[in-house]
Amino acid sequence: MTRRARPRLHCAACGRTTKPGKYRRCTGGCGALLCRARHIPLCTDLHAGQCPNYEPLEAPA
Repeated sequence: MTRRARPRLHCAACGRTTKPGKYRRCTGGCGALLCRARHIPLCTDLHAGQCPNYEPLEAPA
């Protein structure tokens, strides 16, 4: 019996492949996988505009 390769995980913001355990989940609660790579802009910032659960903070008056 041969082992099947698991499908690659992709970052929801930039589309890069991520290794198992080398990603973080969206803090907005949508559950998207975001890579931890150090590139500009960071995927956590980039995904905020794509996340359906994102609620921007109101600016202080």
